[in-house]
Amino acid sequence: MRELCRLLGLPRGIAELGCIHLEGNEVRYELGAFPYMGETPIDAMASRGPLDLVRVVAQLEPHDPWNEGREATFILRGAADVADVNTTLVHHGFDWCELVDNGALARRPGRHAYHLAPVGTGKDAGVAVDRARHGIDKAAAFYVGDSAADLACAPEVAECWLVANAEVDVDWPLRTAAPYGGGVAEVITRLLAS
Repeated sequence: MRELCRLLGLPRGIAELGCIHLEGNEVRYELGAFPYMGETPIDAMASRGPLDLVRVVAQLEPHDPWNEGREATFILRGAADVADVNTTLVHHGFDWCELVDNGALARRPGRHAYHLAPVGTGKDAGVAVDRARHGIDKAAAFYVGDSAADLACAPEVAECWLVANAEVDVDWPLRTAAPYGGGVAEVITRLLAS
């Protein structure tokens, strides 16, 4: 995230499903219900069992290489019933973490990306924390994402956009003409022009 912010000239960024907030060289963690001091959520998920449980129960695989260097959420891919997996996590005493659907994978039809994340976190929570910390009114906040899961942020911002390549079966009025980074640039250009 630090390198991406530097390249784009941004003073701050939010990563890992709203769990990590970067402002210059300062890193803040918003970890919701995560109960363990002295270890990261990734460490706890791997050593305490919820990651293995989710992989076995839901037959999900790591979405590598995107897990390299992560601290708060572990990304998996496949097809899972999120409600069933989360019920299983609670049943096994892992009520501090949950599986979150992050949307369909465009290059892997029928499969989704999922985050195993601390309960009480999420993209919308990350946006809400950032707005509150910086005194940003909802009317001055905008969001652009690449999956239906990003629409959870809509209540936190004035406009929530999906890029053209985001799940095409999702009916959403604010969708860019360009896919991927071109779609992000389209929203930025529109905002700068206004």
